[in-house]
Amino acid sequence: MKVAVVGGRIGGLVSAYELAKSGVDVVVYEKKDYVGGHAKIVAIDGVDIDLGFMVFNWPIVTLDSMKIN
Repeated sequence: MKVAVVGGRIGGLVSAYELAKSGVDVVVYEKKDYVGGHAKIVAIDGVDIDLGFMVFNWPIVTLDSMKIN
């Protein structure tokens, strides 16, 4: 069996990985020139910035900052 996964973000990559691990022939299609969606690193003025940390942890940081002691 051959499966096409449309979208190379986190969900698409994990799905493709699990399918391939179980023996399925998988191809991933992504419109951008990189995979991972928001989980990526960009270089700004020679400094690498991990955007994935901010996207995936922002709800936790926000909720923690709202706690009242």
